[in-house]
Amino acid sequence: MASPIAISALGAFQAAFSVLLTLCYGVLAARLDMIDARTARNVSSLCVNMFLPALIVTKVGSQISAPNLTNYIPVFIWAIVYGAVSMIFGKIASKVLKLPSWVALACAFNNTTSLPLLLTKSLTSTGILSFIAGSDVADAVERAQSYFLINSMVAKAATFAIGPKLLGPDIKEEEVDQEANGQQSSHEEADESTSLLPKPITTCIAAAEDSASTQFHRLPHYLQRGFSFVRSLLNPPLWGAILAVVIGLTPPLHKVFFAKTIHGGWLNAWFTSSLRNLGDLFTALQMLVVGSKLSDSLTPPRGAPNPNPPIMAIVVIFTIRFVFWGIASVPIVYFLASKTQVLGGDPMLWWSMMLMPVGPPAMIISSLVEVAGVGQTGKMMVARTLSYAYTVSPIMFLPVVAATKACEMVLDQRGQKPSPSHP
Repeated sequence: MASPIAISALGAFQAAFSVLLTLCYGVLAARLDMIDARTARNVSSLCVNMFLPALIVTKVGSQISAPNLTNYIPVFIWAIVYGAVSMIFGKIASKVLKLPSWVALACAFNNTTSLPLLLTKSLTSTGILSFIAGSDVADAVERAQSYFLINSMVAKAATFAIGPKLLGPDIKEEEVDQEANGQQSSHEEADESTSLLPKPITTCIAAAEDSASTQFHRLPHYLQRGFSFVRSLLNPPLWGAILAVVIGLTPPLHKVFFAKTIHGGWLNAWFTSSLRNLGDLFTALQMLVVGSKLSDSLTPPRGAPNPNPPIMAIVVIFTIRFVFWGIASVPIVYFLASKTQVLGGDPMLWWSMMLMPVGPPAMIISSLVEVAGVGQTGKMMVARTLSYAYTVSPIMFLPVVAATKACEMVLDQRGQKPSPSHP
């Protein structure tokens, strides 16, 4: 009979490999011209601005409450700590090894949303979470996903607020070309994106925008930076998180949204259910879009320089994102859970925190690099780096197994190990 560790390892590998397959489907769809770059951008925007907020409201709102609010405080602190450590290590490595500044960005911010959510969902069919979650695996997965989503909110805020500052002047290669393109834009022919409003109206709108921009730039520099920072934080996922917390911490609202209809949840069967349907679209669809974006790195433009990233850049990113955090996060959280009471008694909280720092860089990095004015070769380098990182993502089965076993050990020490479910 196979050992429990072997069973856990096989189940974790299958779950991690299923995530890679979802990425491959996106690559295949792009290669077969089922998804083009514009479609991928639109779908990605739809995922982030509609599906993700719906997912946050239903997952976090249903799980968070006044009694368990303290469970989310360690997630918030841990997200800041491991993000800061990753950023420092990435910046030091970039300086010492003279690597492009986007390497620090890739080291600092990992995929905190679609990949861990899809991985956790895939693990439900393997049965290994029952060793720490007991018979109610579905509820345990809901809790884990709510923790991952809170971690994602912190990571996204840091990405938009700090990410552009990590990009140095070494990547600004296309500013002149962009200015030239901007000067030529007035002579371009109309297309499907051309406004249908009469020209006087569009002229007035443009004048109002220019006036507002002028007034904004007349403000003191520190006020401009402050407003820009606040604007970067005010995004649909954050509003979804705020709404989820308000609903979760307000018992009448929590009852109306999430209780059964016969118990007073008169919004649950129709409104909350519709939000769940939207939220369920996020994880797989977002990973599919990630795969389609990664396919662009496989075919560089004709006549373009070699877009292969520096070998040392790949080594540094892999070492920090997979090796270092795969080794460090499990014992750190294990120590806090076994020797202190700061993490409470939810094993899914420990398990989630052990896995939060591990994984490939976030795909949003490619967007930040593009906005920063990176040349075509630099953008292709970033895209290929991301594709390499996601290709090896099944290696995450190792920290998954380690995290599961560490949580089992803590439960044994506390004498509260649950009985696994049996089919």
